[in-house]
Amino acid sequence: MAHHKALMKSGFLLPTCEKHFHDHDETWLILKGSGTGFWIDHDGNREDFVLEAGDVWMIPAGFEHGCAGTNSEDFTISVFDGTKPPGCHDHAHYYIEKEGYIPSLELVKTPTDRYAEGRA
Repeated sequence: MAHHKALMKSGFLLPTCEKHFHDHDETWLILKGSGTGFWIDHDGNREDFVLEAGDVWMIPAGFEHGCAGTNSEDFTISVFDGTKPPGCHDHAHYYIEKEGYIPSLELVKTPTDRYAEGRA
């Protein structure tokens, strides 16, 4: 179970952040300051975002992302990971140039008879 507690009370300074990706969704909570983030989607399209205290930035699995330039001196974030699928890397920065793939998540609907009487 993912239970994130006290994420709004802690965090770390992030003056810069290089382009990277993860095999899982990642969410940034912007606690202080301001900066500019970017992502590159699965099709290679880049979009830049102004990030300010109070913002929540949800980054899909496989989207390359990072900071575009230098953030304010007090730019502080807290980060939590989404569901980590089987075969997922440990949490770290990974690079498409090195790994050679772009991950994406897919929903699998497993049939069940659980609660079948309620679906009539």
